[in-house]
Amino acid sequence: MTPLDADRRRFAALLAGAALWPAGRALAITPEPPPIAPGALAPPAGAPSTSIGAGIDWTSRMTAPVRIEGQGPFPFVVDTGANRTVIAAELAMKLALPEGELEPVQGVAGMQMAPTAFASLTVGDRTGRRGPVSLLPSAAIGGQGLLGLDRIGDQCVTLDFRAQQLVIGPAPPRWAGTYEVSVRAHWRDGQLTMVDADLAGIPVIAFIDSGADTTIGNMALHHFCLERDASVKWLKVPVISATGQTMQAEMADLPNLRVGGFRLPDWPVAFVDLHTFSMWGLTERPAILLGMDLLSRFDRVSLDFARGVVRFRLPPGAI
Repeated sequence: MTPLDADRRRFAALLAGAALWPAGRALAITPEPPPIAPGALAPPAGAPSTSIGAGIDWTSRMTAPVRIEGQGPFPFVVDTGANRTVIAAELAMKLALPEGELEPVQGVAGMQMAPTAFASLTVGDRTGRRGPVSLLPSAAIGGQGLLGLDRIGDQCVTLDFRAQQLVIGPAPPRWAGTYEVSVRAHWRDGQLTMVDADLAGIPVIAFIDSGADTTIGNMALHHFCLERDASVKWLKVPVISATGQTMQAEMADLPNLRVGGFRLPDWPVAFVDLHTFSMWGLTERPAILLGMDLLSRFDRVSLDFARGVVRFRLPPGAI
């Protein structure tokens, strides 16, 4: 049985809640992380890393307990693909958060207007000043909220799947006794982009997207796969954006994708012409968003935003 055959039962819907950010921002590739956003989670002076017990939601995404204006905690999906933190509109109304203006936001399927609010968030021992958040329906984001890079993106964020913990703080030391792979990355519009990836020798731009439950490739990568093997089996699945829009995708097993120093097994990937890829000018070059279906196969994934490094810890005998 192939991975795709095993996943046919799971894909009644495909949540792609990542890559949400305010519209109108300039797109750029820079070597340095963007300035710290208002409301970013600030550690106490001289504090080491903080480890927070994490959960796993119904789509296999990692969640962390978040306090809003001192209330809660509420489970928020840790979303390294979202540049703006999101609170479920229903929860914001219940908490009577100060309202902001309507703002256009970009999701994976397109742009739409969304209300905003202002809130201070606390995760572990990190508390941020009151800052803007977007409000979207709970059904669209699949939970109470999305913890985006505007709150955590200036630190090192480790998704520890084995221990079910979220670790925020300085870069951890090398993980002893295991096979660790480090991949250099650069910033593209506020997100870490891995550049050391290829498919059968063809360079592929890869993103870490912990807000998406499934790995998604663009149509340029889709065309390459068709040319490489016309006998590939395709499965049509819906892709649902955090903004509530739906697109149809084609899913197939993607063989021989290399990221850094390891090569992945055949893995089911959904191919769709996401608005995200168009925004980043990646319609002609093969690109892929690595979702939680793949990331959770590792013991840990660490994103060092300050140094521009993504580190993977492989479990014994895995991938």
